[in-house]
Amino acid sequence: MGFLDIFKSNEPVRVTESEQAKELRKKQYQLFENYIQSSTTNTAFKLYAIQLCINRISNALTKCDFQTLKKGERFQGDTWYQLNVEPNQNQNAADFWNKVIYQMVMNEDGALIIQSRVTGELLVADDFIIHEFAFKPNVYSNIMISNYSMNTSFIESEVLHLKLNNSKVKSLFDGIFEQYGSLLNGAIKNYNRSNAIKYALNIDSTFDQLKSRPVVDENGNQVTDESGIPLTEYDTVIDDLFGERLKGVFSDKDSVTPLESGLTLNDLNATGNSKSSGSAANKTTRDISAMVSDIVDMSADAFMIPRGLLKGDTADIDGMTDNFISFCINPIAEQIEDEINRKMFGKNNVIKHTYCKIRTDKIRNYDLTKIANSAELISRIGVWSINDILDFMDYEPIDEDWADKHVISKNYSLVEDQDDDNLKGGENDNGDGENEEN
Repeated sequence: MGFLDIFKSNEPVRVTESEQAKELRKKQYQLFENYIQSSTTNTAFKLYAIQLCINRISNALTKCDFQTLKKGERFQGDTWYQLNVEPNQNQNAADFWNKVIYQMVMNEDGALIIQSRVTGELLVADDFIIHEFAFKPNVYSNIMISNYSMNTSFIESEVLHLKLNNSKVKSLFDGIFEQYGSLLNGAIKNYNRSNAIKYALNIDSTFDQLKSRPVVDENGNQVTDESGIPLTEYDTVIDDLFGERLKGVFSDKDSVTPLESGLTLNDLNATGNSKSSGSAANKTTRDISAMVSDIVDMSADAFMIPRGLLKGDTADIDGMTDNFISFCINPIAEQIEDEINRKMFGKNNVIKHTYCKIRTDKIRNYDLTKIANSAELISRIGVWSINDILDFMDYEPIDEDWADKHVISKNYSLVEDQDDDNLKGGENDNGDGENEEN
């Protein structure tokens, strides 16, 4: 029996596209669409910040090596292949773990991974209902995967249920940014208002004379508007000016607009606190970008991701990577590791050293020239073999017996194996500082 067979049975999984499934799917996608397409400006920036965090975590988790051991020896079987390469026929490992992290963040109930009782594939649920109990296993029902709702229920031992330490992190984001978003909206409105093209139309007495010239039709009757008010040439020129001719002024192309005698256009952006003449920008986006940066910083703090690492800074990249692995990735990896071991392997196998181990040190990229001295030191005290070093650096192992052997330098030995002569310095030192002659 393989490791995955503990999940399998001959019972088929009945999958149907029922009305209930459609409603569940519609509800979930509608919530997500509302979250993205909300009319408030700050929502887009919140989603941007959260998605940055999800991408950083999922990309790092994909770099991890899900090692499987059988009685203490590394063993690459079906479980190893599923966790590292192909969890199911429609997803590779990168897509799979990205969806897991996404569900852990966006869904307050966390991510649910089930195993098909027919094919043994690992699948991430899009929606589910959990029935929690105190003294018996929890039950998961109404499980929806892609476009289908499963009619069968699963108990706790048949699923992998993963939750963040703070499962309400998205709700906290919504509360924190609710008032902060008003500041961001205000900054955007101020920027748009300051950079809008504004003109003043001056009308002097020369043009006012057109009010005394009525507009007549071909029969000599005065033309009126929809309200029955008589029209004058003043009205006609003003309507044409604002309806047609000023379109060229406000376009992004060069244009010439004729003006009647008595009309003058004055550029309001050329006066006041403008930094340059003409309809130029009075304000930059620096205020807006600073507030967006604050939102990203808050998101990074919530997920324990170093701020510089989330923004792509290169200063002190090694220190930030260490903190990222220690405080963000390791807790998530340990939770996944524990859930895999207790559900897919079981207590009896784990006690016999048959279990899964997630190597988070694979996240780092190592330069051979920088770790050569450290690798040599570790190998000469018998900790690593040559193949261990190659594996650590993601190189292919050497298919030779000597590459798997552990060696130790003669400079090292047990304390109890040392006699008084071995502890004395010098060659053939007789104790009085003089060397004995043979």
